[in-house]
Amino acid sequence: MNRFFLLIITLLFFINPVSSQESLETKFSTANAAYEQKDYQKAIKNYEAILATGTQSAELFYNLGNSYYQQGSLGKAILNYEKSLLLSNRADTRHNLKIANEKQIDQLSSVGATPGQWWEKMVRTFSVNGWTILMILLFWGTIAGWVLWLLGKERSHRKRGFVLGILGIPLFLMAGMLANSRNSLEENSRRAILLEKEIDLRISPDPKGKVLSTLHEGVELNLLEEINDWYHVRLINGDQGWLPEDSFERI
Repeated sequence: MNRFFLLIITLLFFINPVSSQESLETKFSTANAAYEQKDYQKAIKNYEAILATGTQSAELFYNLGNSYYQQGSLGKAILNYEKSLLLSNRADTRHNLKIANEKQIDQLSSVGATPGQWWEKMVRTFSVNGWTILMILLFWGTIAGWVLWLLGKERSHRKRGFVLGILGIPLFLMAGMLANSRNSLEENSRRAILLEKEIDLRISPDPKGKVLSTLHEGVELNLLEEINDWYHVRLINGDQGWLPEDSFERI
């Protein structure tokens, strides 16, 4: 009897992940089919159900963004396009994000990137895997340079190897820093998207505080500090104020 139960448990152990994977694939196929049939609410329900399992992918966020856009939820569409870009810098996602941003009511002009924002933009050029691959290539390129410098038969070859070895070290270290920063950015993003259709930006973390301006869904926020359930935020045009935490979602 004990052996029988052990066999059942063992079978369940191996079957469960397979069944679970099939379930996710079924939900994804169902969601895609619903989108094709213009049943965007059903598509969103299935995409969100997949996300609830902890499964994430650039394609999943991209499809969810498209579904929200078709449904008219501009804030959530922009949010999911941005999340997709965190995982993969795809041209079609950038294109759809641009279209969604052009639909925003608040067309804010950027005042220019701060050093921190410039660094973050550079960090977002590649995924963690992309920066890691580049770091590995630079490492071996640096090693090759030093080997050429040490073993090269001609003076010109040794000179090129020396230059390659010298330049490779800081570039390798820079790629490592960028990979680490990208990983930190994905785990604790300070960027967020406003999801409320309309909300007041206030001078203080108080629902009765003076209103600085009225914002609409889709606006990008940079989170500066938190007090209770309120966040001090900065907009891309440099304006700053306070918003309640439940009015936005981190990218």
